Amino acid sequence: MHPVLSTTLQAMQADMARMDRVAMNLANVQTPGYKREVATTGTFVQALQMQGLRDAEQGGAVAATVHLDHRQGTMKTTGQSLDLALSGPGWFEVITEQGPAYTRLGSFRRDAQGRLVTAQGLLVVGASGEIRLPDGPVSIDVAGRVFEAVARGDGRVTKARSESIAQIKVVTFEDGAAAHRLGDGLVAFPGATARTEAGTEVRQGYLENANVSSMQEMVLLMQTVRHFESLQKVALSYDEMLGTAIRKLGEGQ
Repeated sequence: MHPVLSTTLQAMQADMARMDRVAMNLANVQTPGYKREVATTGTFVQALQMQGLRDAEQGGAVAATVHLDHRQGTMKTTGQSLDLALSGPGWFEVITEQGPAYTRLGSFRRDAQGRLVTAQGLLVVGASGEIRLPDGPVSIDVAGRVFEAVARGDGRVTKARSESIAQIKVVTFEDGAAAHRLGDGLVAFPGATARTEAGTEVRQGYLENANVSSMQEMVLLMQTVRHFESLQKVALSYDEMLGTAIRKLGEGQ
């Protein structure tokens, strides 16, 4: 295939990938803890240059790069003591059958064994392993320390002990680490090393909203559709130009 047509086709495929990301973002605009996905590609000229290099090296096509937008979402209050939100960078760590996974969806609960788990029953990891909760109410401060608490007569909760019984673990990854969605608000970072994040605040009784703006996604959708239509015109015009050149060569013979 001619480099111009090949590059145009790849750019159209990248636009389709971008529209898939927009559709996913819009579908999750009300999902707590969701981080929007962004598909990025180079310019058309860069793609042509890369096509020339690939032809010389007999390599494959370069696909659109998809990464997570880590910007902070707004907070909403729930009043539930085991609903937690992160104010700042980082992820809660949980244990799945495939190994550790990470989430910003802090809708947690206490299981039958008194452990802190996700809505799906996955163990939430603390600084010292699994988090065991007492039967009564708990208080969690902004540093993620868990305290056994008691309810006063007015319904407010106070700390019953000065020593924490557990520590919520918050981890981060290096910038640009590839993320893979696992479903149910879980994300994996294959090959990346997790490091403890001490500067992020844990907010008890809150959940983080998705960092998706419906208006922003609709604008991006319209821009992508117009770009796709422009590429269609490029392909059709180039094909017509080649057809005209071939006819004229044939007439000349």
